[in-house]
Amino acid sequence: MKFGFLILFVALIATSCQKYSEQELNAFDEKISTYVKKNKLEMTKSDSGLYYQIHEKGTGDSIKAGALISVIYTGKLLNGRVFDQAKEPIELELSKLILGWREVVYYMRVGGKASIIVPPQLGYAGRTMPEIPKNSILQFDIEVVDAY
Repeated sequence: MKFGFLILFVALIATSCQKYSEQELNAFDEKISTYVKKNKLEMTKSDSGLYYQIHEKGTGDSIKAGALISVIYTGKLLNGRVFDQAKEPIELELSKLILGWREVVYYMRVGGKASIIVPPQLGYAGRTMPEIPKNSILQFDIEVVDAY
């Protein structure tokens, strides 16, 4: 029984580490770039492929890697369909969030507000999530209310 669980666990880890070809990564980036231009968004592209716009940096100390953050956010697909949101502050452990969130939060402080567009390799990759098809490009509006 324990061995079966170990195999299942390793298989889950292996399938969650989606690797993309250069061609696939370029296709995701082209789709995001087109979306940004079409919607006249002023976003910066990071080396990882994350597109972001810091509306307000916030104040105070930098947010640490293991922080618990209190946030208000809306997550949607590029077609505008909202798949998740927190209208009131919700506490999230930074280390358990998708890579796109982890990256942008390091650019922010408490009180900061940002918009991000997350390519699949920094989001849920090839995993299908409720309301999110696999390999989806995600868009988030995030406000960091507190961090501790």
